[in-house]
Amino acid sequence: MTMFQATGVHGPELTPLGSALLNLLLVSAAFAFLFSGRRSQRFVFGALATLVVSMAALRVVMQPLPNVQPVTVAAVLVGAHFGARRGAAFAVLVALLSNMLIGDGWWTLFQAAGWASAAFLGALFVSAKSEALDMRRLCCVSVASAFLFGLITTLSLVEAGTSVTGFGLLFLQGAPYDAVHAVGNLMFAVWLGPLLHGFLQGLTALNDEVQHAGDAHVVHG
Repeated sequence: MTMFQATGVHGPELTPLGSALLNLLLVSAAFAFLFSGRRSQRFVFGALATLVVSMAALRVVMQPLPNVQPVTVAAVLVGAHFGARRGAAFAVLVALLSNMLIGDGWWTLFQAAGWASAAFLGALFVSAKSEALDMRRLCCVSVASAFLFGLITTLSLVEAGTSVTGFGLLFLQGAPYDAVHAVGNLMFAVWLGPLLHGFLQGLTALNDEVQHAGDAHVVHG
């Protein structure tokens, strides 16, 4: 039995076996990224599960509005606070959980990669060390992430005979949706950015306290 069937709107359609293997791969990668590290820190990252479920639920509820969803901004901020690795885990889990209800398939891999790239940009360019969130950087990175997400998800449509020109045309066809995604990201950055920043900042502080307590226990033990 092959893992791929006929090509669909979002790329090749997976057989049940192929879909199960893809999901297993993504889940394994997500949990490896999220829960690797000190045992004493793991409950802090477990709190991120609340944010994963919330963002996945919002994505499902907002499905009738194409490309308008808060996941990208949340991924940027998780990356800014916890680093690209934890941000990638967040991205993978949200993509998997929401697509279980919206529709799972080959495209899930590219959506997860797109949101992981947003987390990477957040870790690289958005400063989350102080109480005051740099809104200008958050807005710029959120807008840029929309077009990067569109570029990565367009790769799911590439076939063996697709030329560079053909890929460019596919990307241009999706450009209006990417523009809507960018505008939506800008709105969510202004609206939800400070709230998510406060929530994640609390988790970051708690993570630091747990790490320091663990280090002290090792020294005195």
